[in-house]
Amino acid sequence: MIREAEVRKALTGIQISRDSPSVSHILFVDDTFISCQASATEGNEVMRILQDYKKASGQKVNLGKCSVSFSPHVPVALRRCILIGLGMREVKDQGKYLGLLSRGTDKKRGLSLHIS
Repeated sequence: MIREAEVRKALTGIQISRDSPSVSHILFVDDTFISCQASATEGNEVMRILQDYKKASGQKVNLGKCSVSFSPHVPVALRRCILIGLGMREVKDQGKYLGLLSRGTDKKRGLSLHIS
């Protein structure tokens, strides 16, 4: 569903460089990292995908365990709007996961979600 949303241009993954492929998500055993542009529209698309996943699988995402980090260029007002729409908390840095830096934001107006 995430990849399909990226193909439809409803989600915008991040790129490490201009010539690199876009990355919208990384899946681990019980964790998912989603990276997209920091906009209410893309935040709503993430929530739609999570709701569709819940309906299809019967599993519920525990929003209390989820977190969002923003690139430094995202205005505070936009951060608040996105956080309210997602129902998640903000963290300044996602830290490392399995030894990998899990900060998935770029230098533009991006956000990274850690979904447990």
